[in-house]
Amino acid sequence: MNDKKIAVIAQCEANGISAIRPYLDAIDVPQGYAVELIEVPSGGNVADTYQRAMEQSDAKYKVYLSPGSILLRLNFFEEMLRIFTQDPAIGIIGLIGAKQLSTSGVLVQSMFIKGRLVFSDDTGFFGEDIEGDMEDVMAVSGDLVATQYDIPWRRDLFHTDCFWAEAQCIEFRRVGYRTVVPQQEAAWLLAGAKEISYDEASRNVFLDTYSKDIYPLVSIIIPTFERPHYFRLALESVLAQTYRNLDIFITDNSHNTETADMMRRDFSDDPRIHYEHHPSYGEAENWKCARSYDNPNAPYVNWLMDDDLFMPDKIAVMMDAFFAHPDLSLVTSYRECIDADGNKLPDLPVTSPIAQEVTKFSGELIGEYILVYQGNIIGEPSTVLIKKLFLLNGHDLGFSGKEGKYLISDFPTWLRLLSQGPMVYFPTPLSKFRIHDGNEQLQYKCHAGAIICWALTIREAIERDMYIHDLKTRRAVIIGWLRLAGNALFLARMTPELWETPEFQDLLCVFAAMADALRKDCRIDFDLDTTLRLKMDSGDGTMIEIPY
Repeated sequence: MNDKKIAVIAQCEANGISAIRPYLDAIDVPQGYAVELIEVPSGGNVADTYQRAMEQSDAKYKVYLSPGSILLRLNFFEEMLRIFTQDPAIGIIGLIGAKQLSTSGVLVQSMFIKGRLVFSDDTGFFGEDIEGDMEDVMAVSGDLVATQYDIPWRRDLFHTDCFWAEAQCIEFRRVGYRTVVPQQEAAWLLAGAKEISYDEASRNVFLDTYSKDIYPLVSIIIPTFERPHYFRLALESVLAQTYRNLDIFITDNSHNTETADMMRRDFSDDPRIHYEHHPSYGEAENWKCARSYDNPNAPYVNWLMDDDLFMPDKIAVMMDAFFAHPDLSLVTSYRECIDADGNKLPDLPVTSPIAQEVTKFSGELIGEYILVYQGNIIGEPSTVLIKKLFLLNGHDLGFSGKEGKYLISDFPTWLRLLSQGPMVYFPTPLSKFRIHDGNEQLQYKCHAGAIICWALTIREAIERDMYIHDLKTRRAVIIGWLRLAGNALFLARMTPELWETPEFQDLLCVFAAMADALRKDCRIDFDLDTTLRLKMDSGDGTMIEIPY
């Protein structure tokens, strides 16, 4: 390898001559260095073309130029060498690059694009300011790709003129090399015509090959119990996601093997799926298993109830929101209500859209709204993609961890997350919430437990001075809760078997304490045993109760 040689590998125009040829003599060549021009045909399998040219030249430094590209920076070679010699870990220099590729894989659709170019059609591209001398990026455009190492081009992947530059950046990244875009006060390159089209087949190949390299892992957690038809639809909606880098955990407490047989027969060859069958578990034990799941490599998580559905682009759309707004704690959307057969239902008050366009809300604003109106406007667990860092213990559901057996999985969790950052809401439906006779939400005892959970959450928010800060607002929140609980207690009085249940006796106790708090500057004081007792196998086949 000749470390005093620079090869300019330039794609030719239709006349068989590269745009750079007439101008190459005008570009300064650092003392002691030689420059060679290798002209190659344009279009088709560019990676294959560049691989052949790379093998042809013994130059350590190579500059790959797209058709019509002309260097405007006369001391470009000097600048290139200066950057490369600063850090041997710098493998690629480009002039337009994305800090994070969008989930489409298309560079120009990405956020936080750095660098600048001018085009032959008198337009230009001016990215965000670069901090310092240069900035690391995930991938660069193919207008100019400069390298100081020869890494094989993926000639086997792309047979069209697209995604080869992005792929090469990731290949360099796989072996530990950086890709950078330098600071340019003025554009260093006049590029050919601005390309915005791409080949869909090549895009899919790129994503299939490199998603694990460029996108964070997202865990999808699905607890299920004896409804294999709904569960299959739910799982298939996950497998249909356009976002490729998924970790799918399923915990099944079915007392039969119907779901287990289906998993073994139809889904056992998918490496993304981790399935566990716990026929001895009850509902609480199965939920504990789901809540305990924590893949340390997955910074994002989305629960999916086994009767709900994801739209195909749900995770991709929501991850792009996280890429665009790194400060988010969660992303949610409008969810479409469907019946048992999948038919669309009218919106419920809590499922109606909260905005008509994509909107970023402050966590404080939404948190206060949820507590004041005691309505879950964010959605069920299936609706929300979560930054796992902000969850209880880094993976669990809940607000304080004190909810115990009265934990409702959604709104306490959202309140905890919103205390850590804002949220983004999408008005288009990205999930479907199924309403049918088997919904836990329709069970009256569960409703009593939810009301108690609201009380626990309100108490915790007041004690921590979160969301509801002044006495007037706190009183309004407590009064709103008393109305909600009073209606439930009134209905329970007409059903003696409900009135005598532990849930309603606890609700009666909490009601008295909440009413009393109005006379005590909203200091809520009640002693409630919320311990969740799980029935677990002792290891010798006998079942024992353990607190959780």
